[in-house]
Amino acid sequence: MSEPKPADVIAAVMALTPLSAVSDTDQRWQKVAAPTDWTAVRTVAHISDALVFYCGQVARRACHALPVVRTGRVGHPSEQLDNAVTSAHMLAGLLRDLGIERAWHPSGNADRAGWVAMAVTEILVHGYDAAQALEIDLQLPERICDRTVSRAFPWVVPSCAPSDRLLLAVTGRIEIQGVKQDPQWWWQSAPLQEWDGKPRLRTVQPGWS
Repeated sequence: MSEPKPADVIAAVMALTPLSAVSDTDQRWQKVAAPTDWTAVRTVAHISDALVFYCGQVARRACHALPVVRTGRVGHPSEQLDNAVTSAHMLAGLLRDLGIERAWHPSGNADRAGWVAMAVTEILVHGYDAAQALEIDLQLPERICDRTVSRAFPWVVPSCAPSDRLLLAVTGRIEIQGVKQDPQWWWQSAPLQEWDGKPRLRTVQPGWS
């Protein structure tokens, strides 16, 4: 299995294109995107928030958490979707330049493949959340999910189900026999050579509200 690559981040965000078919005035954007407490539009906004945070960490080769960039501006759903595309392209460019260097994330000192896998997870899982609220059957790109699951969640047995379903199962969105779920799920962001062989669980609370 090849490692996640920066282009996966762009491909993942482009998989959210079907969401743009829902008009800005459609009230479904205000529905809760379970299992989060956010509305569908806030969930899409979170994607770009997370990716911009990643951009800052990677660009500065951070060794600790940097302040999160926040504009405080509320945008229409179409703007939030476009922001996600822009931030995905920004992050992909920065990751291409990262080379063998690393940057700090609360889950570990992540290398390029780790950052890609985390970004793809953020995009596709929260994109799925928003799509469910919008009543859209979102298709996740399976080959990208293959690379993401094997890199970020190496304890998941790949034979249990197609990789797009595995990604949703390990993050608590759906149930699949053989995939253990935990609300404190986390990912393996440091290189796989440093993985201790156990499922990762969150050790700090999320920085988003």
